[in-house]
Amino acid sequence: MTTVIGASTRRLRKQRGWTQARLAWELCRAAGVQGKPVSAQEISRWEAGRRTPRDWLPFLAAVLGVTVEVLTGPPVPPEPAMPSLADYLPEGDPLAPLSARNGRRIGEGVVRDLHQRVHGLRLADDVVYGLDLIGRAMRDLRAAITSTGKPGIPRRPAATFSA
Repeated sequence: MTTVIGASTRRLRKQRGWTQARLAWELCRAAGVQGKPVSAQEISRWEAGRRTPRDWLPFLAAVLGVTVEVLTGPPVPPEPAMPSLADYLPEGDPLAPLSARNGRRIGEGVVRDLHQRVHGLRLADDVVYGLDLIGRAMRDLRAAITSTGKPGIPRRPAATFSA
């Protein structure tokens, strides 16, 4: 059960790149006390909402460079989440094999669809570390863009695409 004070403390501490131990040290230094009356565990309790820093609130606000009202006021809305892999991929199941038969002529709409699919998989390939998704895209692209040869002549790619 995180409180407003706990959530604000955690957000402001992380913005500064401080650990809970560093915040505890800065807090004791700002209050001018010797030893460690406030520890990293105590900061953790405040952030989790298990305790409230009543006596330490003015010092906490000073160390974090804000007013007491900022710590006790309504929480700041969180930053938008980082885009996920699904945000880069086209709608539907982009990894499913295409249902098109090999060798048929395709229209501009199918080419546009394939282009989006390849683009999405290229972006996904950049996002998913260690997995090569562009191979699947190129397989589908080659399967869709082939020309039919004359009887007895093997089919060959109509166009060459590089990954």
